[in-house]
Amino acid sequence: MIPTVATGVLIFARLAGLLMVLPGVSSRAVPGFARLVLAMPLTLLLLPAASDRSVPAALSTLFAQIAGEALLGVAMGFCVSLVFSSLSTAADVISAQSGLQIASMLDPLTMSQPGAAGVLVTWLGTGIFFGGNLHLRCLIALGDSLHSLPPGQVVSAFGAGSVIVPLGGVVLSTGIQLAGPIIAFVFCVNLGLSLLGRMAPGVQLFFAVGPTLTVAASLVLLAVTLPALLNAWYGSLPIGFDVLASLLASAG
Repeated sequence: MIPTVATGVLIFARLAGLLMVLPGVSSRAVPGFARLVLAMPLTLLLLPAASDRSVPAALSTLFAQIAGEALLGVAMGFCVSLVFSSLSTAADVISAQSGLQIASMLDPLTMSQPGAAGVLVTWLGTGIFFGGNLHLRCLIALGDSLHSLPPGQVVSAFGAGSVIVPLGGVVLSTGIQLAGPIIAFVFCVNLGLSLLGRMAPGVQLFFAVGPTLTVAASLVLLAVTLPALLNAWYGSLPIGFDVLASLLASAG
């Protein structure tokens, strides 16, 4: 009985760490207590997948194992959350380039004030994440990790860092690529206005018409390209799950 309880506590720690940073669930609008309550029934579902661990003789060893499990769960969730954030990166770049950053509004998911485009794509991305059952894939990956990395094993935080750090560069480049069409379009609009301004120096087209034209044209182009942008972003999400496998291999 006691080994089963100890195993359940370790699984709970790993699961709680995952839920603390998982996209959507980690929103500030979701209370931390609610995540812990959600982790309890999920722990009971995952408990049969793990073999009972012997209870350490020293209490400090048990606390170290719990901390290691929580760290592993956070690292697993952070991999997925980092890839998810490439959409926010693209939205921030689009807002900054098109002038939409001026119209900031409160995002209840992050309790921040990004541009209107950032709020829109964050909500759409969260819906796609849950609609595509990617949250279930995260739970399945955690269940599989109970076999490849049983509860109670020492987790190497340095090994996890060597996997997560290169992922940041991939996320940044993905966000820039997603925002590429808007960046190129805004550049062409500004270049055209600059050439017209050189041809007619008396008319300040760049300052009088430029901001309004850029925002209006960017909104139209965003509406046209948004489905393709979300589809391309959804196709990049499996990178996070591929990194999870490398993370578990390096954490053992």
